[in-house]
Amino acid sequence: MNYFRYKLIAPSGEVSSGTTKLPYEDLMSAISHLERDGSLTLYVKKLGNLRSFITKLGSFQFRKKMKRTMQAELMSNLSLMLRSGITLTVALEEIADSMQNSEIKSDFKNIILSVQAGTPFSEAAEKYSHIFPMAVIHLIKIGEETGRLDEMLDSGAQHLKRVQGIISDTKHALIYPAVVFVVLGAGFIFWVYYVAPKIIDLFRDMEVELPAITVFVMKVSYFFRDYIFYILFIMLILIISVLSIYKGIKWVKRGMDALILKLPVAGTIVSASTLAFISEYFSLLMNAGVDLLHSMRILKNSISNEIYREKLEEIRKSLKKGESIADSFKGGKVFPSYVIRMINIGEMSGTLSEQLASVAGEYRNKLSSLVEVIGKMLEPIILVVAGVLFGVIIVGLLLPIYDLVSQVSG
Repeated sequence: MNYFRYKLIAPSGEVSSGTTKLPYEDLMSAISHLERDGSLTLYVKKLGNLRSFITKLGSFQFRKKMKRTMQAELMSNLSLMLRSGITLTVALEEIADSMQNSEIKSDFKNIILSVQAGTPFSEAAEKYSHIFPMAVIHLIKIGEETGRLDEMLDSGAQHLKRVQGIISDTKHALIYPAVVFVVLGAGFIFWVYYVAPKIIDLFRDMEVELPAITVFVMKVSYFFRDYIFYILFIMLILIISVLSIYKGIKWVKRGMDALILKLPVAGTIVSASTLAFISEYFSLLMNAGVDLLHSMRILKNSISNEIYREKLEEIRKSLKKGESIADSFKGGKVFPSYVIRMINIGEMSGTLSEQLASVAGEYRNKLSSLVEVIGKMLEPIILVVAGVLFGVIIVGLLLPIYDLVSQVSG
């Protein structure tokens, strides 16, 4: 890709100038591209390395990654058009015209230009991993070699939809409990910070003798009222610090990843999610004809949990030594016996991709079941926690009123 500075006259007579990025080395190709809509080029110059770098910095933006659901839709539409007999370049142009995001649309048009210039589609798409994930690139390569590009793109679309399902279920299972307790905590803080102090101050003005539970609520209330901003600030700093350390220091991340896997509920969710993803991705790579060593490297770079990353690296080294796939997956407690047994069956029968797809399906179902179970488990827990928290507050505020009524009646 090179940067070109240009000045041209549009068919309407309007003069425009600017800088654009094109997949060409020579000026004639750049001019042909600029004049494709009938414009007349007045001036065009290819920028040198330094000027290109400065231009790139000046136009720098955070690259917006295409959503996985949009990627799947793109692959599915492209597959459908190719199956209908539409040529690849026309199909790509149709998809580009329907895109809303200008940055992604610009990158997609660069892919089209590369394809029109004779670059293989897989090679042109490989430079834009935020549009075409690496797993899909491998499928596109196989499709180009076998003449089944439409089938491979459809397989890629189905894969992305399944991966999105895994991620959605995982997020729902992990985030839902957190959101519930955050809302519960916010309600509690509102009561002790805003509501309770007003009522307690009223009791004190009336010089009512306060019972022990009301005194406790009063102390908690005043503590939150006096230090709420300090508490929130410290919590924010702690969260930022923990996240920074988690991402920046490998041994800390490894320790936390190992701890998460040992937790009763979160560990089960993360484990099921990771195993579903690895099985799904591994099945796709086997279908695409990617060799085992390369597949292990891709899998390792596709997941974030350090424990699984280390195990996949060990598997890659074992495979390099000539061990069987099933034997390489053994050892430790990372991969359950069920997974190893299915891999062994697939390896022995020559149906590894199908067996891995079956494993991925099992863990996707397990994740879906976990989401439902967690929702049902949370209901009684929320009722108990909310009952205790707000019960203490309400009793603490009602007791003095009851005493007042008793005194008046007496």
